[in-house]
Amino acid sequence: MALRCFTIAALLAVLLGVAAAEDGQDAVDKNGRNNNPAGLSFVLTTKNGQTSFHLGEMLEIEEQYSSAVPGKYSLLQNPSKQEGGSASTLTILPGAGVVDRRKHPGRVSANAILNAHCAGFGGGEGGGCGDCDGVYKLGAEAIHFPYVLNYRFTITAPGHYRIRANAANVVSTDDMNRPIPISSNELDVEILKDDNWSDRQLRLAVGRYEEAQRNYQLNGWDVREPDAVEIVQQTETTLAMEKSADIIRFLDTPDSLGEAVRLFDGSPRIARYENAFLEAILESSHRDLAVPLLAKRMLDEDFLVSVDFIDLLTAMTIQIEEPTAFDQGDRTSWQQLNPRTLEILRGYVLALGRSLPSKRNGVRELGIATFEHYAAQAYCTNDPLIEKRLADEVVLQVHLEMESFSNRLR
Repeated sequence: MALRCFTIAALLAVLLGVAAAEDGQDAVDKNGRNNNPAGLSFVLTTKNGQTSFHLGEMLEIEEQYSSAVPGKYSLLQNPSKQEGGSASTLTILPGAGVVDRRKHPGRVSANAILNAHCAGFGGGEGGGCGDCDGVYKLGAEAIHFPYVLNYRFTITAPGHYRIRANAANVVSTDDMNRPIPISSNELDVEILKDDNWSDRQLRLAVGRYEEAQRNYQLNGWDVREPDAVEIVQQTETTLAMEKSADIIRFLDTPDSLGEAVRLFDGSPRIARYENAFLEAILESSHRDLAVPLLAKRMLDEDFLVSVDFIDLLTAMTIQIEEPTAFDQGDRTSWQQLNPRTLEILRGYVLALGRSLPSKRNGVRELGIATFEHYAAQAYCTNDPLIEKRLADEVVLQVHLEMESFSNRLR
């Protein structure tokens, strides 16, 4: 049951819209005191009241809503549908050592730079859930919403941090259309740096992950769905893998990055969940180390090299050379970076091509498709990324190696 909490906590964090607040002090007076309506309680706490954490440790937060007069107030699951409504947002001070992963997820794409000379190239974004309309009537017994802070924020430096939650997600039950600005207490936590603790946690997490992964594969769940009898065991095994991977993800040390790259096989998922090792790589503060490790890892026989992976690796590489490559977002800058980015991309695509004969079946097929995709791209130039003669030679060599291997098995 404890393992299941991490998945549920991550989901609740999304539903609550936990975010970094830049303002949001409407319910706090100039002395930092709450101005919540009488009888309405909004408490921010940690699991088991813990106030001291190691750098990289999972920091479990809990929001508690209650009312001294049962039924007088209601909590909205989707307050943004009401004018003036907003989900819970967090202020973490000092902010200098905190990274908001919604604003800085670590994922980058080279597409804009590669297509900078193409007329009419552009992009957009969108998303979100607008159908979550639950309403919870508040009473004397608090409603608890737990979540793991690390999924949204990375605290990068040891020190003392003060956390406060602000929201406009509560209404008077008699007037459901007017959200009330509220503010929690201030929550003080101490973040401590301990390299020995980090190393020990990494070893334990890697061991637990590999044990769970072996169990998952021995039961064949990587190639088939579990039957009714196996569902519980499969779910527990999957959650054990996910929890261990998340521990490695949040540690953010050079050693944890090395393990994340080793355990990352190019797949976007671990069993049924997003691949936490990819997230560990994207969020790592050691990106200059991540790029060469990934460039080497992608050549291994078991690594799935997709179109998206090559794009990501190319973008990460140009970002190391030009740290502001994706900050300015103007076409002139992208056009200046275009030749070097094309050179980086071409190098990775050729390296992939040379590795294809040693790839496993299944893995190799995806690699061939990725190679052929990029080899043919012209990016608004007169020539494909890889000359057709050279591209054909690479693919032919792969097929010759495959045929030779097949003949040896006969």
